[in-house]
Amino acid sequence: MLIKLLNASFTRLYKNRLFWLFTIFSMGLALLVIYVQYNNMKRYGDIINIEQIALNYSTMIGIAIAIFTSLFLGVEYSDGVIRNKISIGHKRENIYLSNLIIVIITSLFSYFLYLMVVFSVGISVFGMDTISFMELLGKIILVFVVIMAYSSIFTFIAMVISSKTITAITSIMLAFGMIMAALTCFNILAAPKTIQEATMVNGETKIQTVLNPKYPSEEKKKRCQILLDINPAGAMFQLAGRSAETSKVLPLYSFGIIVLFTGAGLLLFKRKELK
Repeated sequence: MLIKLLNASFTRLYKNRLFWLFTIFSMGLALLVIYVQYNNMKRYGDIINIEQIALNYSTMIGIAIAIFTSLFLGVEYSDGVIRNKISIGHKRENIYLSNLIIVIITSLFSYFLYLMVVFSVGISVFGMDTISFMELLGKIILVFVVIMAYSSIFTFIAMVISSKTITAITSIMLAFGMIMAALTCFNILAAPKTIQEATMVNGETKIQTVLNPKYPSEEKKKRCQILLDINPAGAMFQLAGRSAETSKVLPLYSFGIIVLFTGAGLLLFKRKELK
C-alpha cells in the first residue's frame, strides 16, 4: 500500500508546478552565484572557492524546503486528498511516511541539481581548491543528512496542521527562526575575549585593552555549541564554514531529529480528527 501511495505522489509531483519551480530555482541559483563570483574574480581579483559555493546553498535550503513542503502537502488537506486516501483503505502511517519520503527525495534532488550545476560549470571557471575529494564528499553527505532532518520537521508541521495557510506561515517563520538562532549562537561564540576601550586620562584619550564583558563563559559556550549542533540551520552554517570540530556529532543530532519528529508525527496524525 505504501508503494501505491508513493507512485501516486510521484505522479502528482511530476505534474506539480511547485516542484518544477523548486528545481529551476536550485539550478538558476547555482548559475547566478557562479556569475556573481566570476564578476568578483574579474573585477577584484578574488580567489573563488568552488567547494564553498557548493556548500553555501545549504544554509538557505531550509527556507526552500519549508515553502515547498507547506504548499505541496497543504493541498492534501485543502483538496480533501487525505480524506480520500483514508476512505479507500490506506493506513494513516503509510500516508504520513509516503509524504515524508516525497519531501525528502525532492529536497535532496534539488540540492543535487544545484551541486551538478556548480561542479559542471564552476570547475571549468574557477578550478578546484586544495580540499580533498573525500573531505568534500563527507561534507556533502552530512548536508544530505541535515536536509532529511529539515524535511522531517516541516513534514511534521504540514501533517499535523490542517490549514495550508497556517502551515506555510508556521514553517517559514520556523525556518527563519532557526537561522536567527544559529546566527545568535555564532555571534556569542565569536565574541573576543578582550576589546579596545577609549578612556580619558588627564584630558587625553588613551586606548587600552580590557576584558570583554560580553565574552561568554565556558558553560555558555558549551550550551551555544550544543544548540548549534542540534539546530539544522546551525549544522548547515558549520558545514558551510568547514568547521570540523563537531562534524562527528552533527549526523547523530540530525538522525535524532528525524526519529523524534517522524515518531511524533505518526502518533499525532494517527489520532488526528479529520474534518
